[in-house]
Amino acid sequence: MKFRQLVKTVDTSRYYFQMIEIEKLKAQYNPERFHIWIGLHDGPKGKEFDMKHSPHYRFLNGNKEPYWELQKKFGRKPKWIENKISKFLGVLESVKKNGFIENVSALETPLVSNKYNKGLEIWEGHHRVAIALFLKMDFIPCEIIRRKA
Repeated sequence: MKFRQLVKTVDTSRYYFQMIEIEKLKAQYNPERFHIWIGLHDGPKGKEFDMKHSPHYRFLNGNKEPYWELQKKFGRKPKWIENKISKFLGVLESVKKNGFIENVSALETPLVSNKYNKGLEIWEGHHRVAIALFLKMDFIPCEIIRRKA
């Protein structure tokens, strides 16, 4: 089954709320795009899905190239990327001012079994997790999605 089809099988209404340590949240493993993600990884082996090494976090720390390249390799056009960056920075300012308005969603178990993800897999909220790391937060509000075994 292709990744996009697999995504549609997740029932996001089955979740519980918890404050989660940021370090436990890992990027989503998409086998169809993994080569792109790993090509932009700048961290140590074994930390491929650690958000501290993600293009999102690196963008917030002033290295815009990996985030731009990630979006470009995902097939996004420059205007779309510029709009996405503007929204990303808007979320950063909103979180600084108001805290998190939306929770991050994470899967209890990865959507696709893999050797890289040893934490909760981010379902929605890669940008918010990167922002929380950037702002040096220890915990983040999270909806943890229970998946059928």
